[in-house]
Amino acid sequence: MKMTLASQNRYVVVTGDLKSSRRLKARAEVQEELKNALRMVNMRFNDEIVSKFAVVRGDSFQGMLSSPKCLFDIYLLFFEHIGHQFYLGIGVGGLSTRLSENIGEIDGEAFHNASEALERAKKEDLWIVFRSKWEIDEVVTYLLNFMAEAMWNWTKRQREIIIFFRWHGENREAVRLASKNFGVGERSIYKTLRTGRYHLWRGAESALGALLNRRWFKSEIEPDKVDKREW
Repeated sequence: MKMTLASQNRYVVVTGDLKSSRRLKARAEVQEELKNALRMVNMRFNDEIVSKFAVVRGDSFQGMLSSPKCLFDIYLLFFEHIGHQFYLGIGVGGLSTRLSENIGEIDGEAFHNASEALERAKKEDLWIVFRSKWEIDEVVTYLLNFMAEAMWNWTKRQREIIIFFRWHGENREAVRLASKNFGVGERSIYKTLRTGRYHLWRGAESALGALLNRRWFKSEIEPDKVDKREW
């Protein structure tokens, strides 16, 4: 447990749920994929995680982050390793209990916001809902859904190549490595990135990341009170 985080007044809670999981014929296999994905997230993003991601209530999962810094990478890792579509509710807010490594022992505004976000995602059939009770919630929610919609429409081949490119640096060397790994020419890799609209997706991610990670995110200043001259 990172005890220095106890003084924070805001956290990010991520709550997910597999879509129509009870209808799955291979439900046990998907649950194992989910557990494996959670283990990978906990290891890879350990420095950003306050309370580890874990399965809660059957096919749902939840974890708590110190900031929104790694939200996109975490979503991408879930997307890569969970072989089934899922809803995600992201809540921002404070806590009403002490910190704990056991996510089930923590409660507060951040958890309530995440729960309400997940319920809205299910009700409106959205991939992701972001809830912080700030004026940016709808902008963030629909931009995240634009990004998720693009991802879930990638073909299996696009998915493999784009994720490989992402994890290997998103540069000229990553293209060369992808070309070698998939046994195709570099021109084919560039074409896959282009047809998958990866650079548009990446631009949306960068813009949204800049918005979420502004100075006020963990301060007492709400977004609508920020001096616009600082932007």
